[in-house]
Amino acid sequence: MKIVVTNVYVDDQDKALRFYTNVLDFVKKNDIPMGEARWADCRGAG
Repeated sequence: MKIVVTNVYVDDQDKALRFYTNVLDFVKKNDIPMGEARWADCRGAG
């Protein structure tokens, strides 16, 4: 099974971005401000 796209909603975007990039070794592709929140796009390194 291969997951191509999924959304994960989080309470703390900074903490989630650190987890995905530092722990899971994902690569941040986009980080777009959207008012009080933002759209962060991470992808697997492989």
